Amino acid sequence: MRRTLMINSMTGFGRGEAPYGDGRVVVEITTVNGRFLETSVRGLREYGALELAVRGIVRERLGRGTVAVTVALKGAAVAHKTARADVALAQAFEREFDRTCTALGLKGRLPLEALANRPDLITIEEESADAETFAAAAKAALAAALDGVAANRRAEGERLAADVEPKLAALGRRYDDVAARAPGTVADYRERLKARVADLKVEAGLEPGRLEAEVALFADRCDISEEVARSAAHLQAFRAALAGGEPTGRRLDFLTQELNREANTMGAKAQDVTIGAAVIEIKNLLEQIREQVQNIE
Repeated sequence: MRRTLMINSMTGFGRGEAPYGDGRVVVEITTVNGRFLETSVRGLREYGALELAVRGIVRERLGRGTVAVTVALKGAAVAHKTARADVALAQAFEREFDRTCTALGLKGRLPLEALANRPDLITIEEESADAETFAAAAKAALAAALDGVAANRRAEGERLAADVEPKLAALGRRYDDVAARAPGTVADYRERLKARVADLKVEAGLEPGRLEAEVALFADRCDISEEVARSAAHLQAFRAALAGGEPTGRRLDFLTQELNREANTMGAKAQDVTIGAAVIEIKNLLEQIREQVQNIE
């Protein structure tokens, strides 16, 4: 029975709407690859508390990626706002202006435009009841958009799984080839060494046990049993992480690096053409898997 790999991509898109007054609130979310979760929000500059709530909701639903959330009002939806002026502060500005003019012997009046351009004098406030209604609509639209993102990322993850799974199977076969070939490298070396000694006609002058000592030294240098065992364990951990259903992209990236490191060591130590060819295939497969791992949440 074929096991399904539970992979979520970090690439996705979602769109959600919710009624608001005579119009609607529309939320669109795009996500792309990212080492951590980074969320940007547009359209809520005047709703500081709501923007923080949106970031928190996104954090609960998504584990990793660069997330862009856009909130917009469509149709006849209009946010009810009230402009409020700080009259006392404006009067203080005017008094200080007049005092400065008198001190410098100048004449003039403080223009109204100068006061209107001061952001601390005139503020825009949302009517509390309307702000609550808007927040509820925005959160409903956000939830729908996040549902779309989740479905999109899961569908893309299934495509990644379809690409990764046969590569993992091929990788497992190459490791089996290396494990099967490794014991024969010492025997082959012994035969090559004996043939070379015979060709040089120096066998009679060899010290007793010298040939076997050379073979033992070679066997110790080219022993890759530990690398093969660690690679098998890493591959098993890789498959378990894929099937776990949790965001595991960073762990998979680490395991891919470890598998590549073990492959480099095997290639350097084995000194065998057959194992060398298998290691090249292993490294090629690992590079293909690494490219896909970069997209996994």
